[in-house]
Amino acid sequence: MARSLTELPPNILSEILSRLPIKRLLACKSVCKTFLETTSSNPYFNSLHSSKTALYLIIQLGSSHHPTRSVHLVDSGLDTAFVSSEMTKLKPMFHILDYPGRYFERYRMHAGDQNNFCLVNSCDGLLYFAERDLCERSFVCNPITKEYLTLPEFDKERNLCQLTMGSWFGFSVGDNRYKVLRILTTVIGRPWEIGFKQVFSAQVHVVGSSLWRDIGDQPPSEHLTWDTCFILLNGSVYWLCQYPELSKFIIYFDFHEEKFGEIPSPPELRTGWQINQHYASMGVVGGCLSLAVNVESLDIWVLQRYDSRMSWTKQFVIDTSVPVGNLLVEGTFKPLQVLNNRHIILLMWSDLVMVCYDAKEKTFKFFKLNGVGSVCRSALLKPSFVPLKDALMVDDDDVQIFE
Repeated sequence: MARSLTELPPNILSEILSRLPIKRLLACKSVCKTFLETTSSNPYFNSLHSSKTALYLIIQLGSSHHPTRSVHLVDSGLDTAFVSSEMTKLKPMFHILDYPGRYFERYRMHAGDQNNFCLVNSCDGLLYFAERDLCERSFVCNPITKEYLTLPEFDKERNLCQLTMGSWFGFSVGDNRYKVLRILTTVIGRPWEIGFKQVFSAQVHVVGSSLWRDIGDQPPSEHLTWDTCFILLNGSVYWLCQYPELSKFIIYFDFHEEKFGEIPSPPELRTGWQINQHYASMGVVGGCLSLAVNVESLDIWVLQRYDSRMSWTKQFVIDTSVPVGNLLVEGTFKPLQVLNNRHIILLMWSDLVMVCYDAKEKTFKFFKLNGVGSVCRSALLKPSFVPLKDALMVDDDDVQIFE
């Protein structure tokens, strides 16, 4: 009989540790060498933990152009947030360096806690950060293991003015590789000269390689930018453009085929009215693409697929202007997750609180995000203990650790 946890068979110890909440599990890594090895280099533990772990909210504070260096984890998983206390804590996970990467000189663009790297999106427990200024550098990290990989700088043709409009990180199921899509504009000539024009194109980087390469498929819109409403789902990134002529379609990019495509938007959005970026968000409900529009009410549409056919269904209609006690539930909501087809976790931007809406009882519960000033970006993360070199299939020497 084992006298302590460290004497248990590795598989049994993995079963026990995989059931712990992420905060306690991270603390266990510092208890002893056995716990550290079990959670760091054990494929069986990684598989168990991946099947049990909840989604967590990751937040970067500041503004889109001047985000802070601190990246925070909301203390409770979204599957348990609505039964926890009314005060939800933020835990700083790591701090972005002046520039993460040994290939570039360290620099400081802004004083204090500000930096140029903005959280773009998450994929399979990894976070993608990119600069939005002319430097256009980027990196991928695992916030749980605190490992990161610096990506190559974007290729630019000499004597041409090129600017990145946006870039996104995703996984190609067919290739079994992570990729980054970059949409750029090339300015030819000067605005006052005859022949002046802007040409939009796309490049793809396979993570682990050293190059960015052009793809033949041209972006269908010049409005796919850093600020365009988007979501990553099943190996594709989907965008909802806010311009009237584009509201009839949702544009997508398939990371495996490396091609753009379009699908019809919900019927009520095909009338040509302009969608304000702050009142719409895209998400995933029950493994399906969803679109939430918050105008008179919060309407959540879900795209159902039947064989080769697709159909939008308005699954939830939430009245966001009803009083709850002395509090008026009024503001812009971003749906984060739907639990058991009943509880909907929302992020209310106006007061920076998380809200749990009970679709059956039509009631709200609020969770103040303690310590939040202004939210720059947010993403949902399914924590992973898989080493970054294994997840990205790169050399161990290329992976670095946050200080």
